Amino acid sequence: MPTAHSHLIDLAGVARLAGVQRPVASMWRTRFATARDPFPAAVHQMGGRPQFAVQQVAEWLVRTRHGNNPAAREDAAAAATPTDFSFSDEGAVAELEALVALFALSEDLHGPGSHKLEEVAATIDPRDGLLRSEITAHVRRGAPWLDYAILLIDACYSPSAALALIAQRSAASNRSAGSAGPLVNDALALVMEATRALMAPDATVVLDPSDPALSSTMAASLGDDVRLTLPAEADARRVRRRLRVDGHWLADPDDATARGIAVARVPSRRDDDVAAMLQAVDEVALSLRDSDAAVVIGPARVLTDPLTSEDEQARAHILRSGRVRGIVRLPPGLVDSASREPLAMWVLGTPAGNVPASERFTAVADLSQNPLTPAARADLVSDVIAGMGSGRDVRAHHFRFATFVRTASLQARSDSLVAAASRKRPFAPNDVADLPALLDIAAEAVRDDVAPIPIAPDSHAAPRAASVSELIGARHLRRIRGTRLSPDLLGREGLVVVTASDLDHPSTIGTTRVDQLAFAAQHPSATLTRPGDVIFRTSPTAAAWVDADGSKVVAYPARVLRITASDPGGLVPEIVAADIASAPGGAGAWKRWMLRRVAPHTVAPLRQALAEVANARSELEARAARLEEYSALIVAGATSGAVTMIETNHAAAAASTQ
Repeated sequence: MPTAHSHLIDLAGVARLAGVQRPVASMWRTRFATARDPFPAAVHQMGGRPQFAVQQVAEWLVRTRHGNNPAAREDAAAAATPTDFSFSDEGAVAELEALVALFALSEDLHGPGSHKLEEVAATIDPRDGLLRSEITAHVRRGAPWLDYAILLIDACYSPSAALALIAQRSAASNRSAGSAGPLVNDALALVMEATRALMAPDATVVLDPSDPALSSTMAASLGDDVRLTLPAEADARRVRRRLRVDGHWLADPDDATARGIAVARVPSRRDDDVAAMLQAVDEVALSLRDSDAAVVIGPARVLTDPLTSEDEQARAHILRSGRVRGIVRLPPGLVDSASREPLAMWVLGTPAGNVPASERFTAVADLSQNPLTPAARADLVSDVIAGMGSGRDVRAHHFRFATFVRTASLQARSDSLVAAASRKRPFAPNDVADLPALLDIAAEAVRDDVAPIPIAPDSHAAPRAASVSELIGARHLRRIRGTRLSPDLLGREGLVVVTASDLDHPSTIGTTRVDQLAFAAQHPSATLTRPGDVIFRTSPTAAAWVDADGSKVVAYPARVLRITASDPGGLVPEIVAADIASAPGGAGAWKRWMLRRVAPHTVAPLRQALAEVANARSELEARAARLEEYSALIVAGATSGAVTMIETNHAAAAASTQ
């Protein structure tokens, strides 16, 4: 290794070098201070953190046998940083990557000397598509990181692993990358599986030019039998270096094939705004031929969620092409540098059978609350691919996540594009014909508990399900905020208070109360509930309860949905509460909740039937509670010796002999 102070390492790097997975800085400082063999002194301070000479640290770890890494000397470069190098400097990172690529592609495994760098780079990259410009810039800098690049390759065991480590440390140093940061493995796997499902035997995959990790992962997974290329106009030097070092060759983008699958990631740069991301997606859609397809992944705030009027028009322009065949909202946590931001995926292509654009349907799914397990990814991809097939394919497939929305309706939608898929109906359309028979069977099974509800197997049109925001806009529904109550007001007498935690166990409602006069004095404009109000919450899970009596105080963060009595729009409180209970939670999720509706003439008999069923259930629960209490008392009496249990058969036998 070069001079002792040429490569530096901080406390986190020391922990990595020592083989500790979860370093705690204070613990390591204590260990260093109390070691019999003194820890190397700090060389200098950088950003408030002590920087140590990596060679001294490695020698100390081996000599004192601290940590869990006996190969600390060999791994030192992987945790170190040259004194004049920063992984947050894109130009410096590009030069270091070019050095690693040059050593990998040159015949001399130890790399040429600094005086031959430009000559070897010109031989390997005569068209300057990979590394020639970066090598020239590095030579002009004085080639200070030449030895470090060689040590890094040795520490990582291969140039490919060295490039992956450089990308990882660069991403960790650029937490401000936001949505443009690296995708986690679950997101990479989803894009890969969707691309594989779209591939034909002789297809060409057009890789994303802005994401080296995504392109490298896809190339490694697809294998050597798949033609890989990049967009003709893309610079993509980092992607080209990564693929070339990994041993993947790129085909000419102008070579026509039967089918091409484009993979695109937005944003490509950290400063891309919504308009730039939509323009990039539009360019992907315009580049597709009739036989081509594409997979696009990006922030949900761009691809699925409500937008400003100008951006909404730009997204509607893409949807008008009729090529958007699948829209999926994904859970948060799929981008390292934006862990709270949910992503979304679009699948573009032409449906089977040359269906006119005005008659096309789009598969829509909302997985905001679903982890991307292997099973979930497989089912999601199969749903989307089946939706791109013929009518026979759609009818033959059992859809787990996706529902179908007419593509033309998405173009005019001002709310979320996946609002219709936030909750699936309990019965799919092909089950409707069986409902009268199923109702008869179920009624017979509970005949002893509740009288059968008169029904007539006569089909009629029912209003379509609608989102909460849509129903509020149509004035069928009203949202009322809860009241922020001071704990000093709460007691055991007065008005009943309903809290968010009460919705988990509605039987507890009534235990918390507030004095009516004190409440009116502190909250003169607060509104009490009315009969039929639906009290709900959004976090940590969605929950709701129908207040049958009214005159209750709803404590924030619980809120109220009140159905307009003069124009309910087919809403039934009990159905609203049931739909909320099966909907995804989270801040702002309530706007996308889909609520089922019924025909106006059905509202009154339906509510009466539901009330009778609820009363029967309440009586059964009370009976079950009495039986549970009786069982507990029997056990207590027997185990305490307070009573003697008489065996029934023996008592009968004794009576018969007398």
